[in-house]
Amino acid sequence: MGILITILLLSVIIVIHEYGHYFVMRRNGIQVVEFTIGFGPTLFSRRLKSGTEFKLKPILLGGYAMPVKDGPHSMEAANRWVKFKVYMAGMFFNTLAAFVTITIIGYATGRVPALFLPYLTWAPTWLIPLLAGIIGSFGLWLGTPALIVWMLCTMGGDTFMQGAAGPVGIVAMGNQIVSHAGAAAAPALSVIILKLATFFYAINIGVAGCNLLPFFPLDGGHCFALLLDKLGGKKYGPKLVSGFRWVTGLVFLALVVFIFYSDFAKLLLGRGFPRL
Repeated sequence: MGILITILLLSVIIVIHEYGHYFVMRRNGIQVVEFTIGFGPTLFSRRLKSGTEFKLKPILLGGYAMPVKDGPHSMEAANRWVKFKVYMAGMFFNTLAAFVTITIIGYATGRVPALFLPYLTWAPTWLIPLLAGIIGSFGLWLGTPALIVWMLCTMGGDTFMQGAAGPVGIVAMGNQIVSHAGAAAAPALSVIILKLATFFYAINIGVAGCNLLPFFPLDGGHCFALLLDKLGGKKYGPKLVSGFRWVTGLVFLALVVFIFYSDFAKLLLGRGFPRL
C-alpha cells in the first residue's frame, strides 16, 4: 500500500513538473503535440482541444511534454528567452507546489522546520510560516547547486552519496513513511497525511533543485547551454554547446548509474534510506 501511494505521489509531482513546461509552451505559442505521463504501452489516450495528445502509460515514474519538432510553432523557432522560460517552468511549478504545501503545514501545525527559525527571530509569529515557506521552497530551489557543492566539500563524496536517493530509494522512503505512520498511535490518518505532505514537499524541492544543476539533459543543463550559445555567438556557440552536452551528459549518466547502484545496495543490504 505504501509503495502504491508513493508512486501515485511521484506521478502527481511529475504531472506538476511537465504541466509547467506545457503551460509556458502554450502561453508562448509553442505547439505541444504530446503530453505523456508514465512509460510503456499506452493505456489511455485523448486529444485535447489544444491539439495535444494526452497519454497515460503504466510505469508511473516519468513523463514529458513534447513540442512540435519543426516549423514556426516549434521550440527551435523560439527565441532564447522563451526557451529559458520553458526550461525553468517545470522547476518553478514544483517549487510553487512545495511552497504551498510547507506553508499550509506551518499554519496547520504551528511548526516550521527548525533549520529556518534562526533567520526568522525578527518576524511576528503569524508571518513565520509564510517566510519559512518561501525560504524552504524558492530559497532552497535556487540555492541547491551551491548547497550541493558546499555539502560535497564539507561531507565528502562518500558521505554525501550515502545520504542521496534515486527513484528506487524515494519509493522505499515513501513506503517507510506510510508503514511507520500506520503503526503509530491514533489518529493514524492525520499522522500519515502530515508525513506524506512533508514527503510531497521534500520530493518537489528535490526534483526542482536537482533539475537546476547544469548537466545535460536536465533543465538546468538546457539553460546553461543557452548561455554558452549566447556567449559563443554564431561561430563558437554550437561547438561550445555540443561539447558541454557530451561532457555533462556522460557525467550525468555516471551519476545515474551510481545512484541506482547505491539505491539497490541500500535496499538489498538493509543499510536504510534517509528519513524525513
